[in-house]
Order: sequence, then C-alpha cells, then structure tokens
Amino acid sequence: MLENRFKSVNFIKPFATYLFCLLSYGSFSQSTEKQTILVEKMEYAYNSSITVSSNEFDSFSDSRVILATDPEIADKMKQSILTAISNRWNATILNPQWDLKRLGDFNKHPKFKTDLKKGTPGSWHLFLQVFDNGPYPITDKGSSLFNTYPAFKSLDYAPYYLQFKVSIVDGSNKAVIFSNEMMVEMQRAPLPAGQLLFRKLPAHTDSFLQAFDTVAQTLFAVNPQRELKLEVTPACLFLDTDKTLANAKKLNFVSKNDSIIELIQLKQEWIIQNTKTRKTKRKNNFGNNLFNSTFTSLTGLNTDKIRAMGYITKFGFIDTNDNTHYFCEIPFIEETREEKESEVTKEADGYKSYSNNLNGNIKVNRSINPEQMCYLIREKDTVGYFKLKKGDRIGSKNNLSQFWDGKNESSIKKTPDFWNNSESSISPYFLDGELNKVHFIIENGKGGNQTDIKISGQEIMTLKIYNDKPVFGLLYSNPPDEKTLSILLMLSTMPFGSML
Repeated sequence: MLENRFKSVNFIKPFATYLFCLLSYGSFSQSTEKQTILVEKMEYAYNSSITVSSNEFDSFSDSRVILATDPEIADKMKQSILTAISNRWNATILNPQWDLKRLGDFNKHPKFKTDLKKGTPGSWHLFLQVFDNGPYPITDKGSSLFNTYPAFKSLDYAPYYLQFKVSIVDGSNKAVIFSNEMMVEMQRAPLPAGQLLFRKLPAHTDSFLQAFDTVAQTLFAVNPQRELKLEVTPACLFLDTDKTLANAKKLNFVSKNDSIIELIQLKQEWIIQNTKTRKTKRKNNFGNNLFNSTFTSLTGLNTDKIRAMGYITKFGFIDTNDNTHYFCEIPFIEETREEKESEVTKEADGYKSYSNNLNGNIKVNRSINPEQMCYLIREKDTVGYFKLKKGDRIGSKNNLSQFWDGKNESSIKKTPDFWNNSESSISPYFLDGELNKVHFIIENGKGGNQTDIKISGQEIMTLKIYNDKPVFGLLYSNPPDEKTLSILLMLSTMPFGSML
C-alpha cells in the first residue's frame, strides 16, 4: 500500500513539472507574439525653398538639398523609424514607405490627418508625419506670401527645424494606442579651421542619420519628449585646396568692414569699392513684339512682350599699399519678358472681340557678350584687358564632387550630381586676358567657392571663397612679377558673379 502510494507520488511530480513548463511556455509564447502594425501614412513633407540675395537689382529663391530625396539615405531613415517602433512594441510593420511631399514656396504647414476609415481587428494602424522646414523656424502661423525671410547665407549657424507627429490607432475600436508631437532642432557644430560649409546640406550625412536615429528612439520612447535639441557635424566642401602640397605656401585672409581685405602672409591690403550701374540705351524689339502680338491674335497662344535695356556696371578696388585706384566697366543687357495672352469678349449683339493683354508673369534675364573686351584702368592708364565669360572654361573641372567633416579623410563622400544641380543660382565664370602684356586666367567655380589664378599658362594660386570673400589659399609658385600677381589677386575678388 505504502509502496503504491510512493509510486503515485513519483508519477505525479514529473507530470506536474511537465505541466508547469508547458503552461509557462504557452504564456511566454503569447507574450512574445509580434504585434502587427499597418502603415496608413508615413509622410516626409518639406519646404526646399531658400531666399538668395543676388545683387543690387533683385533677390530670388533657390532650393536646398533634402536628404530624404536620396533613396539610400531615405531607406536608412525609414529603418530608424521601424527599429524604434519594434524596440517599443515588438511589432511587425507592414507597407512602410516614405511619401515625399514637396510644399510650395508659400504653403501653410502640412495637415496631419489621422482618420482611420476602416480598421483591421487585431492590428494597429500607424500615422506618421515629418515636416522639414530647414533653417526657418516652425510656428503656428505658418508662412504666407507676405513673409520675408533672411538670406540663406546668413543662416549658417541657425538650427535646422523638423517637426514629428505620430499616432497609432487600434484597428478593432479606433482607440489611440500612442500619440506624440515633437519639435526637433539640429544645430551645426562649429566649422573646423580653414573649412567651408556645404550650406545646402543640414549636416554631414553620417551625423544627420545618427541624429535622426536618436530622434526616432526619443519619439517612440515610453516617456516621449515634446522637444529635442541635437548637435550635428557640419558638411564641409572638399576642394582641391584640401590636398595640401608640400611646396605650396598657405595664405590667410582677413575681411574688415565687409570691404577691406588683408592678405597676412604677403602683407597686402585692398579695398573693394561699391559697384555702380548706369543705363546706356534701350534695345529696339519692335519687330519681335509686333510678330508676337500678331501670333497671339491669330492663334490664341501666349507670347511675350520684350523690353531690353543696356547697362554698364563699374567695379573698382584700391591698393592701399600704394594708394592706387583700379577699375573696369562691364556692359550687359537686361531683358524683361512679360507674358501676353489673348482675351475674348462677347458683345451684346453676339459678336466677339479679341484683345491682347499682359498677365503679369514676368521673367528677367541678363546677358553678357563673351567677346566684349573689358579694360582694366589704373587711375587714367589702361594696364590690361580681358573677356568675361559665363560658364565653365574648356578643361576646367567645376564640380563639387566630394564633401567631408573637415577633419578625417575617412568621412569623405561623393556628392550626387543632383545635389550639384541645386547650386544653379551660382554661375561659374572666368576672365581671360592680359595684364602688363602677360596672359592670365581667373576662374571662379565650384558653386562660387573656389577661385583659381593662372599666369602664362601656369597655375599660381587657388583661393577658397566664403560669402564672396577669400578666406584661405595656396600659393604654388612665385611668378616673375609679384606686382602682376598682386593686381590679379585683387581683381579676382571683384563681385562679377553678381551680374551673371
């Protein structure tokens, strides 16, 4: 009897242990089951417009680089979002794709709609919106046609503003599982000495992605934040002058009062004088305008009324070492085209009358004759001449092909071609001429960030340009006539690009 009871106990104990393990496994399996989340909206809205102050005539807008439009970077940004959600809820996310939405120049903030039309029982539904407004603060009022914005080049040390909005809804009953709204500021760290900022990038791409990953983790945290400020590594232009040559002499420039430039090593100083522009004569476009009016009347298709005016801009500088004044005059034509459209009016007697009216759409273009000889005058004497030509010189390599963090060569990355295209507001140009009977070429390119000087076919000097002024340079070799180089250096700082 006692033996049978002992056998029963020995049987029950292993069975109970097995049953306990089975129940524990079942409970564990249920707790580790992944939650399905369906993406209803994963929107990246952005305002890419920036204000560019061009010159004394006008200002215009251009576009900055939106990193989310690069497929490889966008995919990494998406993975940051998915990882943050999975870390919080152990979820499987279905249909995660960015919906890129470019806002117009004067659009209000994008609306964040979280209406779930039809929920899936047992699943959650994700609504996510990122609003990238670049260096312009995000306010409740949004933007309007009458707002004015500072010039983009004055915002180098302004933070980049992004706003994140998220809502996760239960598909069974449309209850809100989670929601958050967070304002993010990405502040660039100070530039390394001697480096130039790649303005149109918010940060070096590696640093931007690290910051975005931090934002995603914070956005979906158990205790989410409403505001987040992060420091990011700025992207620097990797130019030819970053490849230091052993025999090259480094040059440093100092700007004073926005008009005086001092070259420390060569003990040179000069003053850039304000440009002066005057009208010359109106260009006759009677024949073209008559043809356009007739064409619009006959076909109903829009044409342009053309008005063209000739101008001359005077550029000058003063060599303070010998108190000598130099100047040159550049002629150009400014053409204004206003769109003309045909309007049909039905009279009371049933007849139709046709008239051509200007609709207010205006385009302004400037042109310079590339074969026009321009003369460099010292006081009253002509000492040189040159032709100013817009565009790349044959054989030049005007391409911002790489960028880096300004310190480590391992951070050098290739610049996609379409990023360079966004530098469209800054036209390359070059001067080809003679000074004191010596041939020279002054070439300004790479988005207005580099100037190269050649004398008698030999590359003499390369300058880094920042805010239209030289800040750093390399002198490769000393020319036979140092005075000629000194004058060409001063001439190279004239703001010729302002009229192109």
